[in-house]
Amino acid sequence: MSKKVLIGYSTWSGTTHEVADAISRELQKAGFQTQVRNLKKFTLEEEFDAYIIGTSIHASRPGGTFINFLKKNHTELNKKPTAYFVVCANLYQDTPENQKETLEWMDEALKDIPEIPILDTGLFGGAVLTNGEDYNKLNFAAKFIIKSMKKSVDEKLNGNDFRDWEKIKAWANEIAHKLK
Repeated sequence: MSKKVLIGYSTWSGTTHEVADAISRELQKAGFQTQVRNLKKFTLEEEFDAYIIGTSIHASRPGGTFINFLKKNHTELNKKPTAYFVVCANLYQDTPENQKETLEWMDEALKDIPEIPILDTGLFGGAVLTNGEDYNKLNFAAKFIIKSMKKSVDEKLNGNDFRDWEKIKAWANEIAHKLK
């Protein structure tokens, strides 16, 4: 029987959701059963063999939904292999300095949560999406902020989607190997 893995995500406009879907596809190819769930609407009521929990980071802070999920479920997450993934525009250049800074933001956000042994943490460049299912569910004010962010990121960084799909797939395959 194949292992059942929850891939939970906290997203704003859908970037982290798309990364969660890509991770899920890779794990399914490796023989795992996966469930991809938005942590905002998800209650951990069923058993999983492992957890992969992702968040975006905006203004140096992981999503509140991600933090709340960890606080509420840290006892269960402590019992099974757990990995994190982070999607952040700070990783527009995947340098050791940017990775270190992003991990420091995570450490700061997690300092008040009982420690959860982490199998691995995937660090991925982010994107500013202004279309798609998650974006379309946002209210007018949130859409306005995201459109402004996209314009600013485009101007400053000469682009707005810094996700490296090959890196994401490779990380998912590393996790699959560790879970087998």
